This record gives sequence, C-alpha cells and structure tokens, in this order.
Amino acid sequence: MKIERLSLGQFLLFFNVSYLKGVTLNKDNLIQLVKQLLVKFQDLLLLNGFYKVKVYVHQRVGIFLNILQVEKFEYGESVDFRIVVYLDEKIYFKTKDYFILPQDVPVYFDRTYFYCDVDNISDIMSIIEFGSFIYGQELETVRRIWQQI
Repeated sequence: MKIERLSLGQFLLFFNVSYLKGVTLNKDNLIQLVKQLLVKFQDLLLLNGFYKVKVYVHQRVGIFLNILQVEKFEYGESVDFRIVVYLDEKIYFKTKDYFILPQDVPVYFDRTYFYCDVDNISDIMSIIEFGSFIYGQELETVRRIWQQI
C-alpha cells in the first residue's frame, strides 16, 4: 500500500495485487472492495465528508485510487463516496532507466522518462521499485509529447 497526500482533501492511494485476491474484477465487486478499504483507513487518512473516488485497476498490478474531497461535513466523522471505476484504462510504467524495460516491446520517451505499457512487462513486480505508474489524465497529457523509440 502507498499513500500520497496531494493537498488537504486530495489523495492518491495504491493497493498492490494482493488486495485483489479472490475478487472478480467487475464494477460492483470493485466498488464494494474500495468502500471497505476506505472505511478501514478512514481514521488514518482523516476522511470526513463527501469524496469522489476514481478507481483504476490492473489485474497484475493492483488498484489505484484518486480521492478528491468534494464537500466537508460539519457534523461528526461521517463519510460518503461517489466511486467511479475505470476497468479498461491503460496503465503505463514510467522510469528513467531504459534498460530495465523489455527490449522487444514499444517504449516511449519524453526527454526525461521512458514509458512502457504494463501489459507488455512480464514481471512488473521485479521492477516496480525503479519507477512509478501513470494512468488517467496524467497518461493522456504525457502521450501528447512522447515519441516511440
């Protein structure tokens, strides 16, 4: 698990693939799993209010959550979530080390980082510490400027 606080009401959370064991990857199951995880970590994250949660999932990597507080409740410590699940979104691995990526797959470059689709990396867990994952809006922004090597 990785927690990154971007601002007072915005978080990025990553739960590795072990949290997906025994879960069928469909929208309803993922919504239930995410609700359970957020309630479990509510005190740690100091969650209070209404949150929009974007869920990106990859069967070999794990679950990525983008959490944004939409409204803060004035009473108690109650929380409510609007959860949006993106099942078919692309997730790329971003690294500065070109040589850890497979040599026989498309690799992209943006003058600083190298990018490779995680579907093309057979043992992603062995290189996870040498980079990070990008998806969603960040991926779309980077795609506009990168070049294939």
